[in-house]
Amino acid sequence: MIAFTRHCPAPTESRYVSEALGSGHTEGDGPFTRRAVQLLSELTAGSHVLLTPSGTHALELAALALGVGPDDEVVMPSYTFSSTANAFALRGARLRWADVDPRTFSMEAEQLEAAWTPDTTVVVTMPYGGVCKDIDRISRMCAARGVRLVEDAAHALFANVEGRPLGSFGVLSALSFHRSKNVSCGEGGALLVRDPALAVQAEILREKGTDRSRFLRGEVDKYTWQCAGSSWLLSDILAAVLTAQLEHTPETQRHRMSLWRRYAEVLEPEGARLGLTFQQPPPGNEHPAHLFAIRLPTHVDRARLLQRMASEQVRVASHYEPLHLSPFQARMRKGAAAPVLPETESLAPRLLRLPLHGGMSLEDADHAARALVRCIEAEALQR
Repeated sequence: MIAFTRHCPAPTESRYVSEALGSGHTEGDGPFTRRAVQLLSELTAGSHVLLTPSGTHALELAALALGVGPDDEVVMPSYTFSSTANAFALRGARLRWADVDPRTFSMEAEQLEAAWTPDTTVVVTMPYGGVCKDIDRISRMCAARGVRLVEDAAHALFANVEGRPLGSFGVLSALSFHRSKNVSCGEGGALLVRDPALAVQAEILREKGTDRSRFLRGEVDKYTWQCAGSSWLLSDILAAVLTAQLEHTPETQRHRMSLWRRYAEVLEPEGARLGLTFQQPPPGNEHPAHLFAIRLPTHVDRARLLQRMASEQVRVASHYEPLHLSPFQARMRKGAAAPVLPETESLAPRLLRLPLHGGMSLEDADHAARALVRCIEAEALQR
C-alpha cells in the first residue's frame, strides 16, 4: 500500500537526536534550536524565527503578539484548516470569510477585495499548496489600508513569488513541521517575524510572559514577568530532528518535485478526457511540491473513488471542509445566513490529493497516477 503521507528520516536524524539527549539540554532554545533557526532564517529572507511546538501554536502566538481582540475583524479564506481560524477566534475576533480563486485554490486579491470591510484590521492568507499569485499585491493592499497581514504558510516553505519566499510578506507568518509537511519533526512549527517590535513581544509571550530569553543572552541580570503569556518552546530533541531535515532539504525537494512532475506528466494529458482540473501555479510562482491536488468532475463519487484507489493499493485523501459552513460557525451566526462562497463550496467536495512524500519512488507515483485514471474510468461506466 502506498501511504498517503509519512515521516521520512533524514540521514543525520538519529545521530542528532542522540547528541541532543546526551547534551543534557533537552528543553527548548538549545543548540539544535539555534541551528534550525539559522537555517530557517536563511530560507525566509532573514526573518526572525521563533520555534514553537506546532504551526497551530505559531498562529496563536501571532494573534497574541498583534493584540487581537473582540474589536478586530479578521479576514481569511474559508478553505483552510481550523487552526488558521482558531488562533483568532480564541481572542474573540470577528471572522469574515473569503472565497478562493478557481485556478490557485487560494484567496487572491479579488477575493480579498470582495470580503474585507472598513472594519477589517487583520488579513490572514493561506496559500494552498504553497501557491498564491497575488501575495505581493495583497501585502501592498494591506499596507495601504493600515491592515496587518499574517501568512499561514503551513504549506509554503520553499515556495516563492518572483524569487521572494512566501512567509516573508506578512508582518508575522506561521510554519508547520507536522508529519505531513515537506520538512517534519513529527509536531512542530515556527513563527516568522518581520517587525523588530513584534519580535520582542512574541519572544516574551513565548517564554511564559517573561524576559527570560534576554536573561539567557546576558542582557539583563534577572528575568521578570512582563505580561500574560504561555510556554511555546520546541524541545531541543525535536529541534535536532528538524535540523537534520532542514540540512537535507536540497535532496528532499528535488525528490518531491520529481514526484510532482511525474503526476503531471501522466495526468495532465488525460485531464480533458476525464474531466479533471488541476491547481495552476502561475508564471513567477515556484511551488514547493507540498501536495498534488485535483478537482474531480461532478459525476465522480469521491467517497467511492477513495475506496477504489485503496483497492489499487494507493491511499488518497480529500481535504478541508469549508469553515464558513462548519457547525461551530453555524452556532456563532445564531440563525443568520451563511455567506455564499461559490468557488469554495464547489472545490471542497471535489478536491482529491494524491500521496506525495519522500518514501515514494517514481514508480509509486506512476502507479498512483495510472490507478487514478483507471478508477475514474470505472466511475464513468457507472453513470
